[in-house]
Amino acid sequence: MAAFAAANTCTKAWYEIHAFNFLSIKDAPHLDSVYYREQPTPEEVHEWYQKYYYKDGLIHHSVFKFRDNDPVDNRIYLSADEATLTRSGRELLLSDSVAGDTVYFFQKMYNSGELVQTVVHKLTDLYASEQDYDPASGRRTFAEYFFRNDTLVSRTVYDYGSGMRDSAYYYYVGVPGDEYKCAEYRGDSLTNNLTYKKLATGFSVAIFNDTFLREFVMEVPEVHTTAVQRRDDAQKSREQSAAQSKRRPAKISPRARYFDLLGRYKRAKIR
Repeated sequence: MAAFAAANTCTKAWYEIHAFNFLSIKDAPHLDSVYYREQPTPEEVHEWYQKYYYKDGLIHHSVFKFRDNDPVDNRIYLSADEATLTRSGRELLLSDSVAGDTVYFFQKMYNSGELVQTVVHKLTDLYASEQDYDPASGRRTFAEYFFRNDTLVSRTVYDYGSGMRDSAYYYYVGVPGDEYKCAEYRGDSLTNNLTYKKLATGFSVAIFNDTFLREFVMEVPEVHTTAVQRRDDAQKSREQSAAQSKRRPAKISPRARYFDLLGRYKRAKIR
C-alpha cells in the first residue's frame, strides 16, 4: 500500500464529504444527495436515496426514499431547544459551539418525539470526527478522518467508552496516474474503489465493489476554498520559497493554514 500513498483529488473529496456532509456551515460544501445500492445475491436488492434541501445556505430538511416505500421527510431545526419539535414524524435538532479552532456540532434525532440518536461532530483543521450514541442499546460508536502525510485515514471504534475497543482502520490512497480515482484498504487488503466526478456545481464520489455502490453528491459554493486546497496552496508556497531562497521555509501554524471556518461559523452561528 505504501507505494500508492499520495493524496489526489479523489481522496481530498472523500475527506470533504465526511468533514462537512450536511452540517450548517454557511458557504461551505454540503451534501446534495446520497444514493445507495447493494445486491448481495441476484434476488436480494437493497436500495435507497436521500436528498438534502437548504434555505439561505443552511440545511432545512431531507427526504429519504427506500426502494418502493413512500418517501420519509426529515425536518431539521437549527436549534438545541426541544420545544421546537412538533413530536410527529422524524425530526432533528442541530446546534453548534466553537472552542478555539475547533467547532462542535450536536445532532439529536427524534422519532415521534422520542430520542433515537445523538451525534457529536467535531471539526478542526483537516480533522473530522463523529461520536454516535444509540439510546436504545446504550452503544457508542466513534469515527474519525484525518490525513497522515498524503494518505487519508479513517478510524472507527465500536462500543466506544466501554472496556472493549474494537477498532477498524481504513486507508484511502490515490491511484497512480489518475487524479480522479482512489482506493480503500484495510491493512493490505483492497476493500473498495472510489471514483471522483467533477460536476457543474460541485462533485460526486462513488465508493463501490462487486456488490455495493454508494454515491455522494456535494454542492460547492463558489466562495468556498477547502482546507485541503489551502493546505496544498501553502505547501506550494513553501516549496517555491525554498527554491528561491534555498533556505528551509518557515513553519506555518495550523491557524494560518485554517480555511476561515471560524469566520464562516460565526456568521452562520445557530441561535
